[in-house]
Amino acid sequence: MNLEARLNTISVAAIACISLVYLCTFVNRVFAIVALFSIVPLYFFVQRNYDQYALLHKIWHLGGAWKYVFPFVIYIVIGELVRGLLVGYDAYHLYAAYALRTVIVGGILLRYRSLYTELNERRFDALALLLGALIFAWWVSLEGWYPMLFGASSHFEPSVFGTGMLIFLLSLRLVGSVLVAAFIEELFCRSFLMRYVIDPDKWTDIPVGTYTLASFVVVVLFFGFAHFQWLPGLLAGIILNLLLYKRRNIFSCVQAHAMANLLLFFYVVYTKSWFFW
Repeated sequence: MNLEARLNTISVAAIACISLVYLCTFVNRVFAIVALFSIVPLYFFVQRNYDQYALLHKIWHLGGAWKYVFPFVIYIVIGELVRGLLVGYDAYHLYAAYALRTVIVGGILLRYRSLYTELNERRFDALALLLGALIFAWWVSLEGWYPMLFGASSHFEPSVFGTGMLIFLLSLRLVGSVLVAAFIEELFCRSFLMRYVIDPDKWTDIPVGTYTLASFVVVVLFFGFAHFQWLPGLLAGIILNLLLYKRRNIFSCVQAHAMANLLLFFYVVYTKSWFFW
């Protein structure tokens, strides 16, 4: 079994396991914890049977999309999953979820990095860094000038745990936002989703950076409203899309995204504006 086949098998088994755990959280937390161990039998079931059942075979292949969909799903749902498992520990679930998200998604991207061939062309891009700084400036300066459609029930505020945990939590946030978030969000939004909207059946044949109005709008809206700060999120989505069309290089978008998050990190730490997190 090659690297992509193993990833597909892990993806299907893990998504099934997460779904089972999530459903069990509505019944009993003990059942949910026990359900976590279903990942092992599910993995072997998928490995041995994905070719025997038409539906499972179709899900397993998913047009080669698991390398994008799987880490992004983990990135999105891990918070809800941890919240359901850590009932009674509401003060900790946000930090536990962020740690798991960073480690698991970062580990997937690192382990299967050879599958992301669109990142092979890596070069320093000054324009990308300047645009990243512009995204940061808009992100901060627009705060309070537009209505919030939804908000977080709690914020990542490492100072509440005292100096003992401060450095660790800030380091975790730095790695999670500048490295993991920048890579997974750009890979999913501008490498996978943008091409998938153009042609769901043959999206792998679409060159990175191909423009259509529909894909441009869908990706901007998805990226913008995936963030609590939706207006700067929409503007960031537009800038990153335009950068991709100009450079035809996902790594340029990663650099811009990482620069914006890095500057926001220093701004939040310096001003203690934890509400941005």
